Amino acid sequence: MKTKITLFILGLGLIFTLGCTKYPPDSERVTEDLAVITRYDTKANFNDYKTYVIPTSIVKITDRDTSIVTSSSATTVLNQIAKNMEARGFAQAVAPQVPDLSVNVIYYENTYVYAYYYDWYGYYPYYGYYYPYYPVYYDSYTAGLGNIELFALKDVNNSTQEIPLRWNAYIRGLLTGSHSTSDITGAVDQAFTQTPQLKTSGK
Repeated sequence: MKTKITLFILGLGLIFTLGCTKYPPDSERVTEDLAVITRYDTKANFNDYKTYVIPTSIVKITDRDTSIVTSSSATTVLNQIAKNMEARGFAQAVAPQVPDLSVNVIYYENTYVYAYYYDWYGYYPYYGYYYPYYPVYYDSYTAGLGNIELFALKDVNNSTQEIPLRWNAYIRGLLTGSHSTSDITGAVDQAFTQTPQLKTSGK
């Protein structure tokens, strides 16, 4: 019997999971990663927005700290988001122009630690019977969740300073290092494909 304990899931709450198998290695869960879920504000009229701004790095949040990711994979993600935004009719704002939309990308990295043991019986010679022995093993793995957010700067509430969230996409396994560049760009493309409403006339 093996027991797997999830110690930390940042942003989605603390969940404890019991199971009878170890988490499969990266080579066996490529298709499980890069799952894409999107949602959008059904009341928003995206034709009201023409320009956007996108950061040059991705914010990474773990159970230990917050940092900035500027790796080649992060650049690939940001470039592919911009490519899709342009294809949907949005144009990048040029300073001092104030953009209508702001792209924000956060990457949550979660660390999981699990303990497991195997039932094993050893022979005890002095008494002539077998006794149970349960060696305990510990292991861990890291998984990640990318969150692409699209805020409407144009519609900021001046009294509360709240900025409406018009669209966001969750991509599991986005920056785990287990996927090729084409896998990553394909996952970003899929996020936009799942939301055909996200487009503007550009006029």
